[in-house]
Amino acid sequence: MADPLLDHTMLAAIPGGVVRAALELGWHRETLARDTGFDLQRFDDPDARVPVTDNLALWAVLARRPLGLEIGERLTFAETGAVGFAMMHGGTVREALDWLQRYRAVLHPALVPMVDVRTDPAGDRLVFSKPVAPPFLQLREPVYAQAAATVVSLRALAGRPQLGARYVAYPMARPDDADRQERWFGCPVAWGSAQLEIAFDAAVLDWPLPLANPQLSSYLARRADELHSALPVPTGDAGRVRLEIAALLAFGEPNIGDVAKRLAMSARTLHRRLQAESTSFSAIVESLRRERAELLLADSTMSASQVAMLLGFAEPATFFRAFRRWTGMTPSAWRVRAASDRLPSD
Repeated sequence: MADPLLDHTMLAAIPGGVVRAALELGWHRETLARDTGFDLQRFDDPDARVPVTDNLALWAVLARRPLGLEIGERLTFAETGAVGFAMMHGGTVREALDWLQRYRAVLHPALVPMVDVRTDPAGDRLVFSKPVAPPFLQLREPVYAQAAATVVSLRALAGRPQLGARYVAYPMARPDDADRQERWFGCPVAWGSAQLEIAFDAAVLDWPLPLANPQLSSYLARRADELHSALPVPTGDAGRVRLEIAALLAFGEPNIGDVAKRLAMSARTLHRRLQAESTSFSAIVESLRRERAELLLADSTMSASQVAMLLGFAEPATFFRAFRRWTGMTPSAWRVRAASDRLPSD
């Protein structure tokens, strides 16, 4: 079953930047083209759009080498095309990040991290967070690349090359070389979280940008508006709701009011429109959770409790009951059967 986060298109500049980073690290363009099975020229137009599955196919090849951090440190907001350039020429870091959230759909709504400020005993933190689609979780290296790219991008945006993260949290099991991550980031790194998180001191939000240029920013803003208006519209309200729920699952139990607000309508209107398409909010959540559960459980390094968190369940027991209702078996029994189905027959 396909993950809905992979069902849409993304800005070609993003995988294009990944390709450029890979070439710098020694990959040969002809080898990448052969192993991915497509012409890499599709990424050369920074304003073009490509299927998200192209990005996944690219990473399936690149993940053969443990160089996710090295690829990520070669990526910046410049890889986001007109949106990124507009960000760099804004007034402050806060304005730039507000811009990124406003135009997240131009890139891909599930690709861009959510940004919020949280308070903990050590002070206010600016936190970038996002759920990660299961196929990318299984590859691991693209998740490492996004974490590293977040740090170097914020450094470049603020003009502060020494800026460091306060903590990083990965939604994956701890690897044998976890100390490599801590050395790269220079801060605590947690494993097995519900989502990817990278945190900084919140004071960075008020820093002025070294490349601030109101006239250039205004021009690039108009270009980003053109890209945004050219985006394909998902088929039906159910398709739009499905994509929003997919991006929100790891943040907890999806709420129709929250999704309706993101779609600029009332919960009652959304309920009525879904009824007209012979479905409901709860049915979409249920269907999406089951599809996502099977994709996540295919990764043997992830515990069933971690899967429950990534599906937005408050308690693992609730997930276990739901999974038994969906499949007639426990998650562990399903894993055993799925593994045996993958074995070659005599």
